[in-house]
Amino acid sequence: MVAPVQTPAEETPPKRWLAGRPVLGRLLRWAFIAAVTVLAFHGPLEVLIGSTFGAGVNGYTWVIPLAGIMAAQGVAHRSRRERSIHDRQTDVIVGVMGLSLALMVQGVLVPRYTDFFSLLRLDLAAMLLFVVSAGVMLFGLRAVARFRWVWAMMLLALPLPYHLTVIVLGGGKVAAGITALLIVGAAAAIAFGFDRTSAMLAAIGAWGFGVAYLVVLWVFFPDAPLLVYQLNPSLTSIAAVSLLMVLISRRGPSRGPVQHAEPLAAKDVWWGCAVVLAVGLVLAMLPLPPGSRLPALPQFDGLAFGAPLVAPHSWHVTETTEYDFVKRLYGRDATLVRQKMVADVGNPDWDKFSRPRTVVVDCVSTDWPLSLEVYPPGLLFDVSERLSARRSVDLGHGVAGELLTAVDDHLLLTWNVLEFEWRDADFAQRILVSSVDNHEPDAHFPPPNGAIWKTLYKLLAVLFRGNSVAVDETSSYEDADLLTTFGRNLVEAQLQAVERRETRVPR
Repeated sequence: MVAPVQTPAEETPPKRWLAGRPVLGRLLRWAFIAAVTVLAFHGPLEVLIGSTFGAGVNGYTWVIPLAGIMAAQGVAHRSRRERSIHDRQTDVIVGVMGLSLALMVQGVLVPRYTDFFSLLRLDLAAMLLFVVSAGVMLFGLRAVARFRWVWAMMLLALPLPYHLTVIVLGGGKVAAGITALLIVGAAAAIAFGFDRTSAMLAAIGAWGFGVAYLVVLWVFFPDAPLLVYQLNPSLTSIAAVSLLMVLISRRGPSRGPVQHAEPLAAKDVWWGCAVVLAVGLVLAMLPLPPGSRLPALPQFDGLAFGAPLVAPHSWHVTETTEYDFVKRLYGRDATLVRQKMVADVGNPDWDKFSRPRTVVVDCVSTDWPLSLEVYPPGLLFDVSERLSARRSVDLGHGVAGELLTAVDDHLLLTWNVLEFEWRDADFAQRILVSSVDNHEPDAHFPPPNGAIWKTLYKLLAVLFRGNSVAVDETSSYEDADLLTTFGRNLVEAQLQAVERRETRVPR
C-alpha cells in the first residue's frame, strides 16, 4: 500500500509595505525622510536661509534640490532592465555606513574647518549623505543606485566647486549666474540621458535658455542683486525643461518605471525608519561651529569704501598699492588697498631700540558683505602659515577686533594680525593690520596674491593630518599693545573723517 504524498504547506509570504499602493508607499517614505532631514539639519538650514535673505553668495544652493528633482524625474520615467535580486543585508550595511559617515562629517569635519565653514558648507554634504543613506535603508540600494548620476551632480554642485568655477570665470554676478546654469544643464542632461545625443542637446538647450535670460538681466537690469542672477535664470530654465518633459511624456510612448526588484517588507521599512530617526536625532543635537552664524557688523554711514584709509594720529603712509584680483572673490566692485604706515616716533614699549615701527594695513571693500564670510583672509596670501587662537579686543565705538598670530615655518617669521569688519548700508569692509617680529624698515610682509590653490592644499592637509598643520598652539601676542592702540586710533581717524565730510559746507 502506497502512502499518500503530502504536499508541504505553502509559506505565507511576508506582508509587503502598502501592498497594492506602491506610489503611496514611496510618497510616505520620502515624506518621512524629508521630515527627519529638516529635523536633523535645522541649524544648517537656518544658516542657509539667513544668508540667502542677507544677500549671501551661497543663495544659489536652492537650485540644487530643484535641479535634482528634475533630473530624478527623468531617470524614474526611463525604462530599465534589472535582475530581480534583492539583498537586504547589503542595504543595511551600506545604509548604516552612509549614516555613520554623515555623523562623522557633521560632528568631526565641520568643526575642524571652522574658518572655512561658509566656503565648504560640509554640513550640506552631510545632509546629502544622510538623504542618500536613508533612501538606501527605506528603498534599497538598487533603487537608490539608479539615481547615482543625480546624487553625483548634487554633490559636485556644493559651494566649493561652485565658487572655484566662479573664480575661474572671472567673478561677478554674471559668472555666478553662468555657474548656476551649469548645474541646470547637467541636470537636464541626466533627465534626458536616453543616449549621448539627447543628453547633449538637453544640456545645451537648458543652458542656452538660461544664458539668454541672463543676457536680458545684464543688459536691462545690471544693478539687480546677486541672488536674482543666481536664481532667476536657473529656476526659469528648470521650469522650461520640466514642462518639456511633461509634453514629451504625453505625446510620446510611455516610459513609465518598470519595477523588477521586490518591494521591501513592512518590518524592514519600520526597522529602517527607526534607525534613520535615531541618527537624525543625534545629528540634531550636534552644534554648529561658532563661525557659522552670520555676524552683526557695526554700521557707520559715510565711510569711504574703496579709497585708502586715513592714517591715524602720529602715523604716516609711506606706500599705497591696489590689487584687482579680489574682484574674482568679492565681486566686480570690490577693491583691495594695501598701505604701509610708519610711526612718526619710536616707542620703547614697542621696540627696545625705540625704532619707529611699521605696520601694513590691507583693506578689502565689497558690495557683497557676506562674501567676507565665504572667503577668509587666508585666501589673500600665499604663505604656509599656522594661525593661533583668536583674542577679542575692543576698538571703541562698538567695533570689536580679533588678534591672532601667523607663523611661517619656511620664512621663520611671525606676524601679529588685528582683524575687524564694519559696513554701511551697501558695502562692507574687512581691515587687516599686520606687524612682523622683524622690526627693521625692510621687514617682509607677504603680498596679497589670491592663493586659491595654496588654500586647497591646506584644506587637504588639514583633512589628512588634522588641525596641527594649521594651528599655532604656542603663540605669543608680542605686538598686542601696538596693534590694539593702532587699531583704536585707526577707527577714530576714519570716523573723524566721516564727521568732517558731513559737516563740510559745499562751495
